[in-house]
Amino acid sequence: MGDIDNINQSMVFFRCNICSFEFQEDPNFMPIKCPQCGSEDTQRA
Repeated sequence: MGDIDNINQSMVFFRCNICSFEFQEDPNFMPIKCPQCGSEDTQRA
């Protein structure tokens, strides 16, 4: 079960429009917040 090599298909890359930080997040969770600056101004990378 704990196979880290499996890619989580629900995770998508997002980029913060404020600080340009790129991160992976599940798009089913809304709103998508940047983990670095906390902004909700994010878009799919």
